[in-house]
Amino acid sequence: MLQLLASEYRMIAQDIFSIMLLAAAFIWGGGPERAVAASWFIIFKVSAFVRETFFTQTLQLMEVDVFLASTDIAACIAFVWIALYANRNYPLWIAGLQVLAVSAHLARGLVESISPVGYVVMIVAPGWFQLFALAFGLARHASRKRKYGPYRDWRKSQPPPGLAPPTAGSPGERMVLKSAQTSWRDNLK
Repeated sequence: MLQLLASEYRMIAQDIFSIMLLAAAFIWGGGPERAVAASWFIIFKVSAFVRETFFTQTLQLMEVDVFLASTDIAACIAFVWIALYANRNYPLWIAGLQVLAVSAHLARGLVESISPVGYVVMIVAPGWFQLFALAFGLARHASRKRKYGPYRDWRKSQPPPGLAPPTAGSPGERMVLKSAQTSWRDNLK
C-alpha cells in the first residue's frame, strides 16, 4: 500500500479513494460530512477539471501557482467555516491541514530557496490526511448514529432568548441560580 502511495500512480489512487469516500459521505454522512464532501468535490475536483480543460498551463513549481493557491484558499475558507459550525471534532483537523496547505503557498512566495519537490509535498500531503480525517469522522458518525440514534449536525451560534444566566444578586446567589437553571444546551439532542 505504501509503495502505491509513493509511486507515479499516487494521483490515480487518491482520485479513486476520494471519489469513493465522497460518495460514502453523501450516502451515510450527516450535514458536516456532506458539506466537507461537497466542498472537496467542487473546489478540488471541479477546479482540476476546469484547469485541465480551459488552461493549458501545467503545475507551476518554480514560483507560486496562482490557480492552485486560489483553490487552496477557497478550500481553507470553506473548511474553516464548516469546522466552526459543525457538531463534530474532525472538521477542525481538516481545516487545520488546509491552513498548512495555504501556508505552503505563502512560504513559496516568501522564500526562494524552497525546492519544487518540497513545495509539492507541502501542498499535496495535507490532502491525504484530510481524506483520512474525513474517513475517520464518517466512521465515527455512523457508529455514533447506530449506537445513540440521530443527533444534531450543527452547533447553534447563540442561545435562544430568555435563557441567559441571571446577573442580579451576589456571586453565591448567581451560582445557585445558574446551577439550578437549565441551559439551552440541555434542550438539544
